[in-house]
Amino acid sequence: MIFPVLTLAILTPTLAFRDEWTVTALDAAFPFDGARYEGGAIHDPSIVLFGDTYVMVNTSGRELAPLSTSQDLKTWKEHGPILDPQPEWLQKAIPQHRSVWAPTPIKVGSELRIYYCASARFGSNTSYIGFAVNKTFDPTKPLEGWEDRGMLVQSKADESDFNAIDPEVLIGPDGRHWMTYGSYWSGIFQVELDADSGALKHPGQAHRHVASNSERGNPLEAPVMMYHDGYYYLVVTYGLAAQGIRSTYRMVCGRSKSPEGPFLGFDEKPMTEGGNASLLKSSQPMFGPGGGNFFQDAAGDWWMAYHYYDGRRFWHGELWGAPTLQIRRVVWLDGWPLPGLPAGVSLERANDLSGKWRFQTDFGHVLDLTIQSNGKTTLGDRTGDWKRDGNHLILSWPANDAPGGAWVDTLVIDSSNRYAVGRNQNGIVIRAIQLEDEASR
Repeated sequence: MIFPVLTLAILTPTLAFRDEWTVTALDAAFPFDGARYEGGAIHDPSIVLFGDTYVMVNTSGRELAPLSTSQDLKTWKEHGPILDPQPEWLQKAIPQHRSVWAPTPIKVGSELRIYYCASARFGSNTSYIGFAVNKTFDPTKPLEGWEDRGMLVQSKADESDFNAIDPEVLIGPDGRHWMTYGSYWSGIFQVELDADSGALKHPGQAHRHVASNSERGNPLEAPVMMYHDGYYYLVVTYGLAAQGIRSTYRMVCGRSKSPEGPFLGFDEKPMTEGGNASLLKSSQPMFGPGGGNFFQDAAGDWWMAYHYYDGRRFWHGELWGAPTLQIRRVVWLDGWPLPGLPAGVSLERANDLSGKWRFQTDFGHVLDLTIQSNGKTTLGDRTGDWKRDGNHLILSWPANDAPGGAWVDTLVIDSSNRYAVGRNQNGIVIRAIQLEDEASR
């Protein structure tokens, strides 16, 4: 969660940027038919599919849980805030507040619930989590029928070792409801909710600590849980937001067979001890991605919604990097999520994999990769081997310092044969995209 800023983005891109910023993985794409979201700056987008309509709420800095709808994840219609007038309890708790932070929607039958939070001020852990319910939500009349249900969790400065913000709720395969929340201080916490009411299932019971603020000067927040193929996943965002292109947000995750954890990273280290698997980092001009949620479409495929700071666009004051929504397909490899292509992006299909590619390791510098039809490949001054195994591209790079004598990159190939994303043995994210002039071969 970040400090809400009132100033809207200026749309004219005036910063020069290198070609590889966008050809690597289309990191600066945003799904609005070439136009910005009408409301300008977006932080903390959360999306849920309700019937045939996608419902999004987000932090705006000026409204109390603004709601938007879409049929295709590309064209969005703004409807306004659901908490209007603001809840009386919240007005009494924080008279000076001007917006709620990090609202998140969940669908329960015909009911839509939205959990939200507010803090006394930026940097304070005098904070509150509440929720509102719409018993018969109608996507064609999305602002009608809302009832606030009051406060669920609170934290107090100088008393609490946690911060009651950034709520997110998972409905597990067994129907149990789990809310995760937290920011800075001692990290991320989890509590079970009553499925029928949406309130705390065991009021007064201590909340479970599931991820720690273990990196000095690099706090974590914005937790999200999801369930996929036998595993519960906890995704958190490390770093700082609201700094435009200086933002250091990055997304990591852990997984567990139990919804209560422990959530383990790629190296099997618990997230309470700093373990994690990398998911998404800055890749210019996409700076500081994070602060969103994971949701499924009608086919059951997973997507991730988050904001990033677009380095091509002015924000406010002297700050570049306008906060921008992005929605990206989730790719799965060996039980771990990876960043796929953004919503609304399609690539011209290539006949095969051979040809010129752009190649990126750990979201860093981009190199030219050549895949040859004879099974050999070159990356700068390095040579290696490659093979295709179903929808996997496997690259092998001999190296004395590598496990088994070679670094092996295993990537999932997009259906276009032109985008691939995966990891090496150490869990480092690898991405590659075939250049456009190779696709028509």
